[in-house]
Amino acid sequence: MAYRGKSLKALRETKQIQLRRISNETRIGIAYLEDLEEERFDRFPGKFYFKSFARAYARSLELDVDEVTNDLQLAYEDWSGERSQALAAPSSQSVSEDGILHRIAGLLRGAEEA
Repeated sequence: MAYRGKSLKALRETKQIQLRRISNETRIGIAYLEDLEEERFDRFPGKFYFKSFARAYARSLELDVDEVTNDLQLAYEDWSGERSQALAAPSSQSVSEDGILHRIAGLLRGAEEA
């Protein structure tokens, strides 16, 4: 199951759990919990807090914490543009590997010519 804000809210309501209870258990303000359910990512003080709040929220609903956090983190990264930037930019490892392969090919060409 892909967990998103609206599906988590529906699941919480199905379990008849009030946000106040989750807020008391996690010590996270109700406003942040509502923002999590509505995917209003701009209201979080940063990615670290968002991820921490998502983990605590999932724990309160007795869900797979890693699965919920990963799904919500993908949504957060889509919103922030982090994921599209990561997909567009080559990693430094692949760039350095390409550079090494290029050098090896040049050395091999030089050895063939000699």
